[in-house]
Amino acid sequence: MLIRQFVIEGLGHLSALVADESTGVAAVVDPRRDVDIYLAAAAEADVRITHVVETHLHNDYVSGGRDLAALTGASHVIGAGAELAYDHRPVRHGEEIEVGRLRLTVLETPGHTPEHVAYALADLSRADEPVVMFTGGSLLVGAVGRTDLLGEENAVPFARQQFRSLREVILAHEDFVGVYPTHGAGSLCSTGIASTPNSTIGFERRHNRMLGPTEVEKFIRVLLRDQPTFPRYFARMRPTNQAGPKLLGGRVPDPRPMTVEDVEAAIKRDALVVDARQPVAHALSHIPRSLSIPAGTSFGTWLGWVVESDRPVILVLDDPADWDDLVRQALRVGHEDVIGHLRGGIAAWLEAGRPAESNGRLTVDQLAGRLTGGGQDAPLVIDVRQANEYASGHVPGSVRIGAGELPARLADLPRNRPVATICASGYRSSVAASLLKQAGFEDVSWVANGLPSWEALGYPVDVGRGAAESEGIKAATHAH
Repeated sequence: MLIRQFVIEGLGHLSALVADESTGVAAVVDPRRDVDIYLAAAAEADVRITHVVETHLHNDYVSGGRDLAALTGASHVIGAGAELAYDHRPVRHGEEIEVGRLRLTVLETPGHTPEHVAYALADLSRADEPVVMFTGGSLLVGAVGRTDLLGEENAVPFARQQFRSLREVILAHEDFVGVYPTHGAGSLCSTGIASTPNSTIGFERRHNRMLGPTEVEKFIRVLLRDQPTFPRYFARMRPTNQAGPKLLGGRVPDPRPMTVEDVEAAIKRDALVVDARQPVAHALSHIPRSLSIPAGTSFGTWLGWVVESDRPVILVLDDPADWDDLVRQALRVGHEDVIGHLRGGIAAWLEAGRPAESNGRLTVDQLAGRLTGGGQDAPLVIDVRQANEYASGHVPGSVRIGAGELPARLADLPRNRPVATICASGYRSSVAASLLKQAGFEDVSWVANGLPSWEALGYPVDVGRGAAESEGIKAATHAH
């Protein structure tokens, strides 16, 4: 038996190829949108993909299940409750799927989603009992899947289901059974997920804090406390995956370089320029009203969070070689219309004499100086991190509005004073500053390095959640 895991950092997505090498057949569990990686892995292992197996309708990414099944002729397997609108094999609790001498047994495990199933894997060449379990979004490494993604009204009922699924189904297995989840470190489908991509039932039984509570009410309180805010694109993923994502044929679009004139024409047709250069470069000079989403593992998450999925996107790149990775990330969150990238980058735009603008960039020393000095130069500090990060320590007087929440909060913010955005590293604060600039705020800066540097240099820190955001904004504006 061969099991090979695949990890998408940033998105926190885990998938697997599981193969019976003796018979040359394999299954792929919870495939990503860009499925060429599984075709290459199967070719390398000299096996044929006969099954595409999914644990649930995914909220955090567009599934590659339909595409992979179409390309390979594999049977597409998912829990009957998913009710896919295209060809698939719906399965129920106790059904078995044969992949050569491997057997996957379906385990209905609702909670993270109502149709959720796990799969217990037995290698029949050795024994009849399971040795591995693909747990999807139920049991994770160090955590369990959250239950509020389909609406707050479902959070508690689904948490009760999650408790039963864990206690009565998953933990009924032997301690040696391996745990291979779909959500790993970086996923917003839970909090506290460990960086290790797999584990065992026994290790999780002993060390997973979410398996400690034996009373369902305590489990619910712990599970639903301090879950991170999730991107707005999550609302599109479930219906997209249920209806059937557009088939890509296993191909990612080739680079599409655009001239300065091409870019100008596209902007007039409402295309959005997304600047994927590093925050410092964007702050110094960028195309007016362009959005800063720096290249890196979180690019797709932030693109899906703050840009409408049907809006055409043009990229500004540091390196044309970044195209492939960024387009893959865009496709994974349902952005099909990345129409090209500016040939020659920002240098070509400037050499052509086109207008440019800049954002301010503050060091933590500069921010401290402006706050101490007060007066017209003192900015409203917006902390754009998650609520639990803010509560653990923040700049005194700062207001927390998550970067992804900013577009809906613009009317609350004063336009008659400077604004400075801050996060942990400068990534989210750069995104936030560009959102504010795009919305017409004139005096906008982002803070390089963020809270860790602020604390390291000995500047004061407040803890706790502070005043409600609206009250904090009013107070800060009034004080100014």
